[in-house]
Amino acid sequence: MKNPRRKFLAAGIGVAAAAPAASAAAAGKAKVQGGVRMGNLFFSSGLTGTKAGKDVGAQTHEIMKAHKANLEALGSSLDNVLKVTAFLADVRAEKPAFNKAYAEYFPKNAPARTALGGIFPDDETRVEIELVAYIP
Repeated sequence: MKNPRRKFLAAGIGVAAAAPAASAAAAGKAKVQGGVRMGNLFFSSGLTGTKAGKDVGAQTHEIMKAHKANLEALGSSLDNVLKVTAFLADVRAEKPAFNKAYAEYFPKNAPARTALGGIFPDDETRVEIELVAYIP
């Protein structure tokens, strides 16, 4: 199996579905920014990256670095991401810059992804990203 995401599918989803839900922070000593772990799955909260300014590419990098750190704290990695949902403030104008930054984190075997427009409560937020990942 070349694609690590397929390990999850081969293992079967029944074990993960039968496990009780637990917050990621309570699941061991892992410190994550937000999300819920259920068995071998981690469902992240949507993260934003306004510390990087209003540039969508810089925000994407900030967010993906945070997701990477969260997954590593849980014993996983970006290689085990199954699904990503991204919300962009201006999907038509900013999707190319978002795609360029995003591609650096998934150079091959990219997970399933949905990118769509969103309305944020402030002018600084240009992108929000949530994901679902497998924890081996």
